[in-house]
Amino acid sequence: MNQEHYALTLQLAHGVGPKRARAIMETYPDGEELFKDRPEHAPPNWPSPTEWKALQQNASKLLERHDASSIRSLSVFHPEYPEALRQIPDAPVILFIKGTYLPLDARSLAIVGTRDPTPMGMENTRQLVEGLSSYQCTIVSGLARGIDAQAHHSALHMGLPTWAVLAHGLHTVHPRENQALAERILGDGGAWFSEWPLGTPPTPGAYPRRNRIIAGLTEGTVVIEAAIKSGAGITAHLAHQYDRGVYALPGRIQDVRSQGCLDLLQREIARLILHPQHIAEDLGWAQSQKVDPTHNWPDAHQRIWNALEAGPMRLTALTEETHIGTEKCLHALAEMMWVGDIRATHGWYARDGPMA
Repeated sequence: MNQEHYALTLQLAHGVGPKRARAIMETYPDGEELFKDRPEHAPPNWPSPTEWKALQQNASKLLERHDASSIRSLSVFHPEYPEALRQIPDAPVILFIKGTYLPLDARSLAIVGTRDPTPMGMENTRQLVEGLSSYQCTIVSGLARGIDAQAHHSALHMGLPTWAVLAHGLHTVHPRENQALAERILGDGGAWFSEWPLGTPPTPGAYPRRNRIIAGLTEGTVVIEAAIKSGAGITAHLAHQYDRGVYALPGRIQDVRSQGCLDLLQREIARLILHPQHIAEDLGWAQSQKVDPTHNWPDAHQRIWNALEAGPMRLTALTEETHIGTEKCLHALAEMMWVGDIRATHGWYARDGPMA
């Protein structure tokens, strides 16, 4: 069996985590040799030869399903496996990727935070990604509500590639409200990543495991609004353990959504940033040519986006400013809201970010 088949079979075996699976593959490069003697790193409940054969058959079927769904399966020893992720001690023994991923992709940054952000947190995320656009980095996050979704949206706005790391199989998107965003990530040259095979549902324990992939894939992690005990905080601590850059934006000391960032700063786990340039300087990034995020937009979308630069507007004002008929304007607004380019509150339309 090939390395991907071997890796997935080990992952399916009960009690074999990523570290143990990798150690077994290093000690026994040929999976067929495993049952000539008990593997040195085998758990107490190591499968019998019959059970191992059943696991192999299950893994084979899953890999066929991934191939049929245009999902790449890479063992940790595959030459195209992300090198930064391979370097962490608990790297997934097998990784599934849907979308566009090039092994030589450079400059990647994770942006994570609360699912319940303040308008200031959303705006800070947008401005941070906008400021990073001249460095042509890949934005990585977890496709959760709030800061994660805003990071992906902003990357798409600025023409930056973005990767979503999921805590379940790549047959679905969770939360469902981010389905359109997830599809747009694929359509605009980004990718979805997961260590879980097709059919695996999201479970609470999968999210902390997912966070190590976010931290491991990237050169640095930025936390924008998070409680002290949070998934974003877990990601930051993991990035620190992996000797990657960790950065945090300060916030209001009275707000629980700022206390996680302030705690990371106080404990010197994260570095204080006030401008995207601080991250670029710390990571040694040089500027590239800035990309226009709207060059492929339909004319009506572009006119609406330009009109909203001055701030939120009502429909009547938008139609007058853009010279677009009401029906066509409503249709364009609906499309832009669906993919997250703009948002509406109480009849006011505005660019993605805080409402006036």
